[in-house]
Amino acid sequence: MQRQDQTKYMTFGAIMAALGVVLLLLGSIIPGMRLSCVAIASVLAAMVFVRCGFGYALLCVIATALLSFLLVPAKEVGLLYAVFFGPYALIKNGIERLHNLPLEWVVKLAYCGVTAVLLFWFSDQVLAMVPELLAAHLWLYLPVILILFAVYDIVFSKLIAYLSHYLHLR
Repeated sequence: MQRQDQTKYMTFGAIMAALGVVLLLLGSIIPGMRLSCVAIASVLAAMVFVRCGFGYALLCVIATALLSFLLVPAKEVGLLYAVFFGPYALIKNGIERLHNLPLEWVVKLAYCGVTAVLLFWFSDQVLAMVPELLAAHLWLYLPVILILFAVYDIVFSKLIAYLSHYLHLR
């Protein structure tokens, strides 16, 4: 790889990380937009993955997560990005390389379920974002999260395909 390409990739990743931090900051400030902004920030990391590859996308996710912990007032937003949405932008590609749709969905839902339960048990800040009815009953919490995750995954895939084509990322 030429040095010029490396510079372009690093610059693109840095710009996407900065935009990701801005989105997480907006999610922290605007009530009701926390999950939406975190999900959109993960799309930026996926764009880096498509354009530049895994290494640059990993750097983008790490930079976004670290900067969000430093700059974003609502730490649960940074935590959701660092633990779930950021890594998922990278993991999703590996899962989809299995080329076995039922197995892919089992692995994706297992990732979501394990991460959601860990966030539920270990983070009071994330728990505060969950409606009271769901927070009181884990058996209600998990199916709702898995259904929302399935919708998110489908939209995420369609959006990345659209952006890749429209922005000529490949």
